[in-house]
Amino acid sequence: MAASLKIDFNNLYEIDNISEDLRVSTFQTKLNNGQAMPLIVRISNQSHALLPNVYNLAFGPLNAKGKIDDRAELTHEDYSKVFSTILFSALAYLKTNPDHYLGIDGSDNARAYFYYRALQRNFNYLNKHFRMFGVKYFVRITRFGKTQYDNPFDFEDIMPYPFRIEKGALVSQDVMYNYFIFNLKQD
Repeated sequence: MAASLKIDFNNLYEIDNISEDLRVSTFQTKLNNGQAMPLIVRISNQSHALLPNVYNLAFGPLNAKGKIDDRAELTHEDYSKVFSTILFSALAYLKTNPDHYLGIDGSDNARAYFYYRALQRNFNYLNKHFRMFGVKYFVRITRFGKTQYDNPFDFEDIMPYPFRIEKGALVSQDVMYNYFIFNLKQD
């Protein structure tokens, strides 16, 4: 993944299609090999079971079954433009639904850390538009190995409590958010 992502809502891919309710949009990204790849941004219809009023935002290419493959490993020509387009879609949705929150899942530790670093690097820009939260959402047994502790569960990891993301806050391996929540900043 890209080392230095720069979010800029003036540097976007053209949105090809967008649903009337702004829950689904598509755009073409350009990969390093020059190939165009359609990406889907989809906001769930139902709120999260444990986080009321949080709607999951998924993005990626479609797999063979027509589902978003949010674990696809693509090599984008311009990661900044890809993530700016995704977050711009989120912003448009939230402007129409200001009482909603959107959640993005860091599907593994590497992606979660990448998302957090990107939020930190772009904090000043994103903070103008969003309030941002991190959730330690899953019990991570495999991170340390099953034999490291008598009880490998970190019970704070199963509490879906959103912590406000602040500029410059460091996250360590054992205190890492893997679900990120945004809502519209209303001044």
